[in-house]
Amino acid sequence: MHKFLIVLFVIFVSKNVLAGQALPVSPMQRVFSAGVQIKAAKRGFAVNDPRYGATLNSMSLGAASVAGTTAAAVVAGAITAPAWATVAIAAGVGAVVTFGINLAINGAIEWIFSPNENDPTPITQKRKPKPTPPTTGGLVEGGEYWKTNNYMASDAMSTIQAAFADAYNSTYSKFKDYNFYLDGCAADSPTTFNCIVKRVAISNGATTNYSNFRAGFFSSGAPRNCPQGQVSNSTGCITPMKLPENVPNLPNVPPEAIKLTVPQAINNLSPAELEEDLSPEIIIPIFEKLWRDAAAKPGYAGLPYLPNDPLTVPELVEWKNNNAADWPQVHHFVDPQPAVNKPWSLPPVPSSSSSAKDPNTNPPSSTNTNPAAENPLQNIGPDPNIGAPRLEDTPTAQQILQPLFNLFPDFRSFVMPSHQSVCPKPSFDAFGSTYVLESHCKIAEEQRSILLSVMGAVWLLAAAIIILRA
Repeated sequence: MHKFLIVLFVIFVSKNVLAGQALPVSPMQRVFSAGVQIKAAKRGFAVNDPRYGATLNSMSLGAASVAGTTAAAVVAGAITAPAWATVAIAAGVGAVVTFGINLAINGAIEWIFSPNENDPTPITQKRKPKPTPPTTGGLVEGGEYWKTNNYMASDAMSTIQAAFADAYNSTYSKFKDYNFYLDGCAADSPTTFNCIVKRVAISNGATTNYSNFRAGFFSSGAPRNCPQGQVSNSTGCITPMKLPENVPNLPNVPPEAIKLTVPQAINNLSPAELEEDLSPEIIIPIFEKLWRDAAAKPGYAGLPYLPNDPLTVPELVEWKNNNAADWPQVHHFVDPQPAVNKPWSLPPVPSSSSSAKDPNTNPPSSTNTNPAAENPLQNIGPDPNIGAPRLEDTPTAQQILQPLFNLFPDFRSFVMPSHQSVCPKPSFDAFGSTYVLESHCKIAEEQRSILLSVMGAVWLLAAAIIILRA
C-alpha cells in the first residue's frame, strides 16, 4: 500500500513539473512557424523532414540573437524588454522595406522603418485621413438622443465633436505647445460612445493619450426639435463651434509622416487599433529577413531559402482563414516579450493546420472502385519453379579492363625487323683522280641513336595507319 501511494505521488509531481515546463506560444511565434511550413509543403518537403525543424531552429536563434542585442525601450516607463517590433528594427528590416506597410489589416496607420537600426526615431508613421462621420436627421422633440456634457443630438458623434470643439477653443490659448484630435471613436456598448483624445507636441510630433469624450444614449426625452447639422444645448439649437483653420494637426486630421521613437509610435495607437488583426504586409518582411539571414550562416542545415519564391500575402491569408484563433493582433507585435516564455522560439504549428499537411500523403479516393471486378480469372498453368532472379557477380577491375588490354593484338607482337645496311659512298673520277663522298656517313654514324629513335617512331606510325585502314 505504501509503494502504491509513493508511485501515485511521483506521477502527480512529475505531471505537474512537466505541465510547469510547458511554455505558452504566442500568435507571433505560430505565424512565423506557419510561414516556414507553408513554403516547405509547397516545395514538396514533408513536415517530418529534419530540415524543417532545422529551419525553425536557425530562425529562432537569429531572432533571439537580435532580441538579445537590442535595448530599445518598447513602452513608456522602465520596461525595456524587446518586442517583435524592436526585433524587426534591430534586424534591419528597414533596409529592405522602404515603403509604408499597413500595421493592421483594417487599420489606418502605416509604418516606414528606418534603414539605420541605430536611428533614435526609427519609425515614420503615416495615418490615413478618417472619413467624415455620417450625419443623421435632426433632433426630434421627445424622441431618442445622445448627450455629451451640455450638448444633445440624434447621433453620438455630433455631440462629441461639438463638445470637443468647444473645449479646444476655450483651452487652446493655454496649450500653445500642443494640438489635440479625436481618435479611436467607437461604441463601448449600445448606450455609450467613446472617443479618445490624443495630444500632439508641436515641437517633435510626440503623441500621447490625453483624455476621453463620452456620449450616452437616451431612448426618449429630447428637449426640442433641431435641424440636421445643429445640436441642442440647455437653451436652444446651435451650430457647433468650429476649430481655427490656421492651427496644424486639427481634430480628425492626425499628423502625417511623423518620425517617432518606438514608444511614441506604440503610444500613438488607440486601444481599438491594438486589437486589430496584424497585417501580413508587416509579417512577411520580418519572416523573409530571418530566414535569409539564417540560411546565410555557416553550418546551416535547414530548408533552402529561395529569393524568387518569397512568402506571399495570399498564402498567409489562406492560413489565417483556416487558423483564425492563431492569427496575431497588433498588440502581439508591439507588446514587450518576457524572456521566461522563450518568445523567439518557433515551434512547429499544429498538424491540423491546412498548410501542415504532408504533401506526400495521397488523399482518399472519393469512390471505392475495383477496376478488375469484371475481368475473369486466368489459369496460367503450373508453377515452372523458375526461382528467384539473382544478380551476376560484380566483375573485378582486371575483368573490366581486360577488353582494352586485348585490343589490337598485332601491336602486342609487333617488333622491328632486323636489317643490315651500309652507308652508300658514291665516287666519281675527275682530273685523273677518283673522289669518294663519305663525309655524310661519318655524320650519320655520330647521330645513330637519334636517327634510330626518330625513324622507329615514323615506321611505327606508318604501321598503325596501315593496320587501322585495313
